[in-house]
Amino acid sequence: MRGLVIGIAGASSDGITAAGESLINAFAQEGYFATLSTNPGTQIRGGDVFCRVRVSTDPVLNSGGLLDLAVVLDWENFSQLSGELSVGPETVVVYDRRSGLTASALPLGGVRPAAAVAVPVAEIAIHAGAPTQARESVVLGLLSAWLRLPQKRVLEALVSRHKAGGDPSPKTYQKAFADAVAYAKEHPLGRAIALDPAAPPEGKRRVADGNEMCARAALFSGCKFFSGYPITPASEIMQYLQREIWKYGGSCLQAEDEIAAAAAVIGASYAGTKAMTATSGPGFSLQTEVLGLASAVELPMVCVNVQRGGPSTGMPTTQEQADLFAATFSSHGDTVRPVLAPTSVADSFDVTVEAFNIAEQYQTPVVVLTDRELAQCKAVLEPIEPSQFRVVDRLEPTKAELKRYARFQITDAGISPISHPGMRGGNYLAAGLEHDEKGAPTASGEIHAQMTRKRLNKLNPLKLRKDLFLFEGDLDAHIGLVSWGNVSGIAREAVRMARAKGVKVKLLVPRLLYPVAETIYEDFFATLRRCVVVEQSHQGQLHRLLRMWTQTPREFMSVSKSGANRITPEEIVRLIQAMEQPATDRFRSHYCDLLNVI
Repeated sequence: MRGLVIGIAGASSDGITAAGESLINAFAQEGYFATLSTNPGTQIRGGDVFCRVRVSTDPVLNSGGLLDLAVVLDWENFSQLSGELSVGPETVVVYDRRSGLTASALPLGGVRPAAAVAVPVAEIAIHAGAPTQARESVVLGLLSAWLRLPQKRVLEALVSRHKAGGDPSPKTYQKAFADAVAYAKEHPLGRAIALDPAAPPEGKRRVADGNEMCARAALFSGCKFFSGYPITPASEIMQYLQREIWKYGGSCLQAEDEIAAAAAVIGASYAGTKAMTATSGPGFSLQTEVLGLASAVELPMVCVNVQRGGPSTGMPTTQEQADLFAATFSSHGDTVRPVLAPTSVADSFDVTVEAFNIAEQYQTPVVVLTDRELAQCKAVLEPIEPSQFRVVDRLEPTKAELKRYARFQITDAGISPISHPGMRGGNYLAAGLEHDEKGAPTASGEIHAQMTRKRLNKLNPLKLRKDLFLFEGDLDAHIGLVSWGNVSGIAREAVRMARAKGVKVKLLVPRLLYPVAETIYEDFFATLRRCVVVEQSHQGQLHRLLRMWTQTPREFMSVSKSGANRITPEEIVRLIQAMEQPATDRFRSHYCDLLNVI
């Protein structure tokens, strides 16, 4: 097989995450592409945990749909995760036989898998002298033998993981691994599953998650100040920068709350420093007033919002794309701020660099909307080529302009030179009150109108940047999809699958979500009879945003799911095939039960 999707579920003490990380690191060293998605659960201790590893000889666009192999260490926890770990008729299910269940009595919701294999997982661990928590070693040994994985690589990754965790003597884990390999050789699976060999990589690949790539991009862009407050699932950005930003002459502040964090970023930007904060939904709600201030005083700043299930505290460890309205509209007055969204773990680097460039060039706050899936999903990545990126710095005043400096001068482009403290002649007032060109507060309606036009119109060139959009498919297709964020990888795979079946379809993926690029969308819509926006929010927020700003096709619908209800490539393929049907009501009736059609 060219690719596999493996799911492992159990309790938090079963080493599920360790098993997944050992697998993806081994795959990376062997030359495979892979992703690792995990869910540590919202509880401090105990509860359900899963990981899903998708591995392929080709680049991986998403974490996949139905599992090829499901490993169940705890059936109660597995049942809680049925939306994340879907079993189908082609799935092989392996489970710990201490559950006492027979193959015909497994709680799989009526699905009959290709094979169900009971294995003495806990017994193998105990016999090896390892604690029951070493069941991950047994699972890795079984998978290495059954799937013909690189056993040496997997074992090295396992040992390295235990040493990093402070275990100086992993011999018992090694014995559990070896005993599991021996057991698997004596007890083959009911269905043979094996990976094709991987081609040797051209360069050194690395394993990283989206939060790390975002933090790395900030350093690459010249970020010298970060301020934040811990919040799941964005905390790793701050943790990475706390370790690394000092090496580049920067500083990091853990503020007392999200409001203070955003305000500190504005202060750093006012001082002439590239600065960033990162948070998630509840924290972003608190920061919106400060983002409005940044828009009013035209100061560059980057705010990363790692979306999670909401509202309120919501579901901290699940993914969702339901903060788009908050990112675009949560500021009083006539305010526009750019909103960008990465499409993959690797793209988190590209988009964050672009966010800093846009912030600096247009003197505006920029929101990067990532999500838990992209932020905490680990992926095998190709080396980054720095020469393909440009780094933009803010426009500073000349000596002549500083003689009669007007910080908010009306210009043709709407962008006025920005000074910083210590620049002779560059003093100005940066206050939230409406102001004239020099920054002095004003109650003039005419000046307010001029400044509003300045702040909004300066962003118009952004809407013409086609490089902020990804296109795939047939130019003249009558069927189209629009998708964004982590769901776009699922949509891209679905479009390729549908085209392989002979269906003409095309896909548009915006990395710039706001301001809405009307011309680019309308050019894409020109050939379409039907178009569906696929996203992970109950309201279908991008769908509604496009209806506000663009001339959409007559049959323009939203297909969305909320929370941790995973959208699969197979579902989108069936959706595309249904869109070929002549009757709109037939399309609607067929899919209103499968997906939340708005």
